[in-house]
Amino acid sequence: MASAMPMISGNKPASAAEGISKPPQGLKPLHFELLSARLKSCPDKLQEVLRRLLVFLCLPLLACWLLSSAAWAQEREPLEVYQTRRAALQEKLDEGLFILFGNEESAGSEAYFRFRQESNFYYLTGYDGPGAVLVLAPPVARPSSTSTVSTHPREILFLPRRDPQQEQWTGPKLDPANPSTAALTGFGVTKETEALESELRRYAQTYRTVYTLLANPHGSEIEQALAKERISQLRAIFPSADIRDARRELARLRQVKSETELNLIRRAVDCTEDGLQAAAKEVKAGLFEYEIAALIKYTFERKGCLWPSFDPIVASGPRSTILHYNRNTARMESGDLIVMDVGAEYSRYAADITRTLPVNGRFTPRQREIYEIVLGAQKAAIQAIRPGVKFSELQRIAYNYINSHGKDSKGDRLGKYFTHGLSHHVGLDVHDAAELGAELQPNMVITVEPGIYLPDENFGVRIEDMVLVTKSGGLMLTEKLPREVEEVEGWMEW
Repeated sequence: MASAMPMISGNKPASAAEGISKPPQGLKPLHFELLSARLKSCPDKLQEVLRRLLVFLCLPLLACWLLSSAAWAQEREPLEVYQTRRAALQEKLDEGLFILFGNEESAGSEAYFRFRQESNFYYLTGYDGPGAVLVLAPPVARPSSTSTVSTHPREILFLPRRDPQQEQWTGPKLDPANPSTAALTGFGVTKETEALESELRRYAQTYRTVYTLLANPHGSEIEQALAKERISQLRAIFPSADIRDARRELARLRQVKSETELNLIRRAVDCTEDGLQAAAKEVKAGLFEYEIAALIKYTFERKGCLWPSFDPIVASGPRSTILHYNRNTARMESGDLIVMDVGAEYSRYAADITRTLPVNGRFTPRQREIYEIVLGAQKAAIQAIRPGVKFSELQRIAYNYINSHGKDSKGDRLGKYFTHGLSHHVGLDVHDAAELGAELQPNMVITVEPGIYLPDENFGVRIEDMVLVTKSGGLMLTEKLPREVEEVEGWMEW
């Protein structure tokens, strides 16, 4: 979409007042009208000079307005929330310098896909633009003194220098040199990334410990290579420093959600529930899985969730036994079950819900038996949720329930067909950051998703709901969707 920029006609030079028809952000309408009247009374040549000056002054304001209204996520938490998170992290860093690199975007005409900020970076800054770097510098105690060294800025947000040619492809970016950038980002100091190395060398004189994100063993080869390259660069700047991974401290912060985060998660849940509601009404034999997936994604967007939190899993028949099947290319057949594991994303926060439905609207006796065992295991695990409990305890409860109810076609217990973890955290990522083995705490958001997968019988069942851990137990966030057999069958008749 073209932006409303001042235009200069090739046949008729625009006057300063004609070139800008609306007052820039921050200029009151009355002041603007007086300015326009004064300009029109000036000679043409002077008008042209003033017009160019106004355009020069207004372009940064226009870029800031575009970024403040469009380039951020749909909603952003108050800047004070991000400032509080950064302060909390600094308290955990033990006088260590913290350096975090945001994600990059493809250049120019190669920018085919939407940019997505690194989740930890977004958590700490709310900044959703590419190429940024965050530096946090906690106070360092002076030797043999209780006072602290604070000669360097405590926080700096480094942003790339604006590139008009690149912006033709990817849109306007914030200018780190513009004073208004501080108000938009909540940082007292913003600098160009070109100054990063020189600034870090200043910090290297004070800090002997550096925290950053080391290479993630679960990341892609490209991500690991980039992380290793950045670590190598940091080691060159901090040759005698101890470089540590900050993931654990970040995970400890991210695993407990704030009230503003919970509000965004609830919006994502609402969108996801609406998508599944729409899908349940349309599931029938003869349709392709991708038709249901398309309806779900369409509903997400109509409800204000512009992206799924992961590619929808719409798996019917024997494909329902494949945990992360997402090709969604098969035709649904009468008598099949269909597993729909989907999640919407709202303002970067994810949802993750699964429902299993009979394609023809009625469970067979065997399908119903397995479904009710899975549902019983889920209820038992949810009943046990409370602060102090660990995932491993919930997993054991669900497994024991499944293993003590029902048999497979050969008469064996069903526990071996529950082949995945019961729970994970949900937040900025659908499998959100959390401390491994940590006890549940209030304001954690987790999934509870038992499943039984019977390849020999060509069907699987999974039921997944999201639960908010409270001071006294667990609160279902996804209670709007049916789970009981009769409710599910009635749901499909709407």
